[in-house]
Amino acid sequence: MKIFKLLFFIFLFFFCAGRAFSADVTFTAITESSIKSDKANNSMTPSIQKLLRAKDDINRSGSDFVLFLGNNISGADKYNLVMFAKIIKKIQKPVYVSIGNNDVQKTKHLEKKEYYRLLNRYSRNKISKVPSVKKLNGFVFIFMDGTNEMVSLPRGYYKERELITLEKYLNKYKNDEVIIIQHYPIIGIEDTMKATFDVEPYKNLISKHKNIKAIISGHDNKDFIIEDENGIKHINIPSLSSGAEYEVITIKTADDNTIIRTKIINVE
Repeated sequence: MKIFKLLFFIFLFFFCAGRAFSADVTFTAITESSIKSDKANNSMTPSIQKLLRAKDDINRSGSDFVLFLGNNISGADKYNLVMFAKIIKKIQKPVYVSIGNNDVQKTKHLEKKEYYRLLNRYSRNKISKVPSVKKLNGFVFIFMDGTNEMVSLPRGYYKERELITLEKYLNKYKNDEVIIIQHYPIIGIEDTMKATFDVEPYKNLISKHKNIKAIISGHDNKDFIIEDENGIKHINIPSLSSGAEYEVITIKTADDNTIIRTKIINVE
């Protein structure tokens, strides 16, 4: 009898250990919604219409949650931010909002802290700052920044202090599968005026961590998937405002095998 109990516990140990390294998630990624309202006529602008259609699609979908990758509004404007917040509040899934170069600007009194204060007052967004980290559906999602709130720039820059925070997160969650979410890609942009500034320190940092499965970005208004020399998938999301598109991403991982599927959704 004892031998059967021993064998049972050995089987249970290895079964649970195998499951500990398995994860499966499906989520929606949206960038460049670029909400711009018509304050004068209070009419439905194209950017608002597209986000409302995306909202309806998402509520009918099987996505576990929604990620907004920045440039959520057309420019640093509190009225447009509140409009964006009220629309995404109607999404019946958890929502996580990052920022892009058009979202914040100190001279317009919309710094990062004020951006998230207003956004979270009028929506149910689950992020209060960037960088930040969330553990979702068996994966660790790290939300990066790269923006300059002093002036809106077409080129992102991940400063040293932000990379230090990223390394801290990567070390803390070294036994988890990691997905990084950010506005500015670090590879794949052909337009040098939009390419992220000084990316080598960032690339050197992620090359030391084998548990990063994907880096998901926006900004370039194109969809692409590039696998780098470290096996990390760099996924870029198309623009909702200019292309009327967003993306649904499924990531499945078990042991050392990771499968990533993407599907572009058009709202027109």
